[in-house]
Amino acid sequence: MSLIAVSISEAEVGEGFHACALTREGEASLRNRLLDSMASSTPLDEAVVLATCARVEIYFFASQFHATVDEVARILAAELGLDDASFQGMARVLYGPSAIRHLLRVASGIESAIIGESEIQAQTKAAITISRECGLARSKLTRIFEHALEVAKRVRSETAIGAGNASVTSVAASIALAEGGAPRVGVVGTGTIGAEVAKILRDRGAKVTVLSALEERLSRIRAELVAVDTMPASLLPDSLSSFDSLIFATSNSHYLLDRTHLGSEVDLKIVDLCRPRSVDPLVAGVNGVALFDLDEVNKMVSSQLAQREFAVGDAEEIIESELDLFEELERVQDLNPLLKELYTRAEAVRSQEMERTLKKFHDLDPSTQLEMEMLTHRIVAKLLHSPASSLRELGAAAENPSFVEDFKSIFGL
Repeated sequence: MSLIAVSISEAEVGEGFHACALTREGEASLRNRLLDSMASSTPLDEAVVLATCARVEIYFFASQFHATVDEVARILAAELGLDDASFQGMARVLYGPSAIRHLLRVASGIESAIIGESEIQAQTKAAITISRECGLARSKLTRIFEHALEVAKRVRSETAIGAGNASVTSVAASIALAEGGAPRVGVVGTGTIGAEVAKILRDRGAKVTVLSALEERLSRIRAELVAVDTMPASLLPDSLSSFDSLIFATSNSHYLLDRTHLGSEVDLKIVDLCRPRSVDPLVAGVNGVALFDLDEVNKMVSSQLAQREFAVGDAEEIIESELDLFEELERVQDLNPLLKELYTRAEAVRSQEMERTLKKFHDLDPSTQLEMEMLTHRIVAKLLHSPASSLRELGAAAENPSFVEDFKSIFGL
């Protein structure tokens, strides 16, 4: 089986993508639809949902290509409320090396509206983590996404793809801090972007309050970010005078702030990083309000992207060099029975030892368990890389007719 991806992105669709942006609830609903499909004995084997403000993508493995692509497309179109014609005009289907290449480009920030933005790595990691925790993704996609994140780290460390101050979070923080002093900034949202912008603001001297409708998320923020206050999001309308700036980085199906919440004149800067929007655009008409949406934030950093754009070529060279490793992993899984048996036995030992170890630690949170899974996957892959390469290089060579039998004997296959 090869990796398959169904993708809808703002880069491909343009303004029409606004209708496709998923809320957090929409992401959960999409994962549940896919889980229901897997439970009904469809050819869908495992999947990951990667949804950001600029893309909705499903990466998956399946025993049948056409039937499963049709099923995944039907599920995604239904969640987005699109008819078949509209969906087909927006979506792309990628397969095998093309799907892997696309994932590497996405994780590395090449496909982002702001080239090289750092948030996409955390979003990619969150996508595989959540999909594993709900039972949608398993070992094959974990391995693929783990390697994609490693490639993304290599791209950022070996190229200038992340040069300069050109991330959504840093620009949003700069807008809030533009007047100087120690402004009072409210950050609505506790996800990857909300937590990151809160940290940047705190480190730059702002008085930061993080708002959320979920107490457990506020508890996590209090544990992770010292010197940051928290507040239930329900108190926002009555607390607007407490803030000089507001940054929205959350996921909602309705406006959290509209003109009815504001008086005839206020002094407030608002940055809405959300898709769909969390702030009614009509708020911009209130005297004293300066409203910035995600498109405007993206435009503000365009002048800083020259160095990053120059680095895209270097990043693409790294990605192309890494594709060989991914293709090798697929060949191991699908094309070489002997190597497949070797990796299968190694995976059985790895899983057995993981299960035995986890029984000793009853309080490990899911993210720590995932990190342990990824660590043991890496160890197995690195240990078997050399013998697997030797088998491919020498097994078919005329001067080594007995190598395969020797290989079987050594590894007990």
